[in-house]
Amino acid sequence: MRRLSILLFGLCSFLCTSCTSSPDNSRINRQFTGDFGAPLQIQFDNHVRRQPPALSVTPQVKASHHPKAVFLPLRMTQQMSGAVSFSNNISRQFWNIWISLSMFHTLEFCETPIPYSPAMAIDIGRRKGAELAIGGYIHHYIDGGSGGTSSMSLAVEVYDVRSGVLLWSMAQGGMMESRQVHDFYLFSVKERNPGDPAGLICRSLAWDMGLVLLNWIDPGQARKLNRGSSATKTFFEGEGF
Repeated sequence: MRRLSILLFGLCSFLCTSCTSSPDNSRINRQFTGDFGAPLQIQFDNHVRRQPPALSVTPQVKASHHPKAVFLPLRMTQQMSGAVSFSNNISRQFWNIWISLSMFHTLEFCETPIPYSPAMAIDIGRRKGAELAIGGYIHHYIDGGSGGTSSMSLAVEVYDVRSGVLLWSMAQGGMMESRQVHDFYLFSVKERNPGDPAGLICRSLAWDMGLVLLNWIDPGQARKLNRGSSATKTFFEGEGF
């Protein structure tokens, strides 16, 4: 019993210092192996390390309703092969997270034959009968695969379609470090990366930026989601622990 108490105390201390908000509000997958006759092996999903979104332009008043909006694929500014395909894939994942937050009346994804520009976004928004036009830029991306370190930084802009005024401009970056093993006396904790680190980083940034906009559109719903997004809380409330 004393050995079990030490084990649980050490695990709690590790998790409380290393976990952050759940990137896409999903549950943490974990795996336990071993028994009390041998060191316990614990594996859990790595998380995206990031700072809150940096806001350079914000509106002065709260939104009065859930607006209609169009979302254009983010423009890749870094030179890389297959930039358009990569940008469209990342942008759709970003858009899906914003759809899940239910903060817009409608949010239509509009692929374009040429890269995003504010003027083009506003023009498409007017033709679609939208109130807001959303786009932005992927400034940096490093692909470390499932075992290395991956990172991404992007910026998002939100324009008022009728006036052409920039309402929101925010930027954020995230990093998923290479897998690590933390050895303790009675157990070891091993991190594991997903097969698509870029997607997880993108969804994490989309979640953070989406909560900023949701607080503008529906503050009550934003507070509700914020209270339930702790990865540490998710881990201990999971089945089997």
